[in-house]
Amino acid sequence: MLVYVINKNGNPLMPCKPAKARKLLKSGKATIVNHTPFTIQLTWNCEEHTQPVTIGIDKGAKRTGFCAVSKDRVLISGIIEHRSDVKDKMSTRAANRRQRRSRLWYRAPRFFNRSASTRSGRLPPSIKTNVEEVLRVVKKLPLPIDHVIVEDVLVDIAKLNDPDLTAKDYQASNRLHENLRLACLLRDGFTCRYCKKKNGKLEAHHIIPRSKGGKDTILNLVTLCSTHHKALHKGKIKMELNGVGNLKDVIAQRTMQGKQSLYKLLSRFGEVKTIFGYQTAEYRKALGLAKDHDVDAFCIANYFSMYDLSYHKENCFRVSFRPRQTRRCYHDLPKPGKGRVRYKVNELLEGFRKGDIVMVKDHFIKQINSIYSNGRLAFKRIKGEPASALPKNCRLLLKQKTIVFDAIKF
Repeated sequence: MLVYVINKNGNPLMPCKPAKARKLLKSGKATIVNHTPFTIQLTWNCEEHTQPVTIGIDKGAKRTGFCAVSKDRVLISGIIEHRSDVKDKMSTRAANRRQRRSRLWYRAPRFFNRSASTRSGRLPPSIKTNVEEVLRVVKKLPLPIDHVIVEDVLVDIAKLNDPDLTAKDYQASNRLHENLRLACLLRDGFTCRYCKKKNGKLEAHHIIPRSKGGKDTILNLVTLCSTHHKALHKGKIKMELNGVGNLKDVIAQRTMQGKQSLYKLLSRFGEVKTIFGYQTAEYRKALGLAKDHDVDAFCIANYFSMYDLSYHKENCFRVSFRPRQTRRCYHDLPKPGKGRVRYKVNELLEGFRKGDIVMVKDHFIKQINSIYSNGRLAFKRIKGEPASALPKNCRLLLKQKTIVFDAIKF
């Protein structure tokens, strides 16, 4: 476990061990500024000597992994759970506005009067939110980050037909290159060409075996599940197979939307580098690690420096987001006998609001998710922890956090 440190001016320093943090707190030389991740702030002026810190980002549409490393340890890692309700909320808002405007019969019709929707380089709200959430988390990390590495696209199309790559090689010489394997699976839609199933372990099969002069090219590969791949080699099944080339025309690579905007925003922290997805997969398999977003982020962060590090989840967090407030006043549909019902009923209870971080019974650190009408504060349901409590049993720690860090227990 590590304790994160910021100096008197608010600039991040290198983290320390819990024993040192306890001494600083006990002597009054530091104060607690955050509980998750646990961060202290020094009350005296000190030198700002730091080490190079690199953060790796495995960008995804629903989840994004991040991991920050120094030359001797993994400093922090985690998974960002992106909001998936932005598009639905925008559609609901548009429908409500359209309904209201339809009742303004005296107003002349207006079309294309939203200048933001026609602005050059505009990102859709859902993608913009996705990009900004990554930036918000990186800014929130109490670490002196000076290098950023982001995973770009899955495969390198320019090198598909070139078996002699110049990138770092982490596999045996008789093994299919990860770039080609992923390109084959991606071209075939991650589906077995024999049984048409998507679930299970998928492998790339050589149409003409290498023992008979077959080449490691995209034209000579097809996707099969491991069961039928073994059966085909043993002669139990027969298939008429033809490879498919011209990858650029057959598939569209899963290129991350808004990536140029993300790179530009991340350049505030330092130099931004990119790597391909197949390079991450090769390095992860060479280390013998299971696939996960935070694990991939660790491989991305350590790909160029090659520090002698082992990955662990001691300082691993799951990051989610919650709005501080909503402008919605009423539910969409009226209720029989009640008419339109207010959306927010209990906003404040004895100084507590939704989103506040509280200490429950001097033991549990919880975030208020709701305020019940019976006078209780409700929390996320976790086995062995209270689901609600009275305000007299709660102590306020932080007010209305919009970025929630939950420690991942391993």
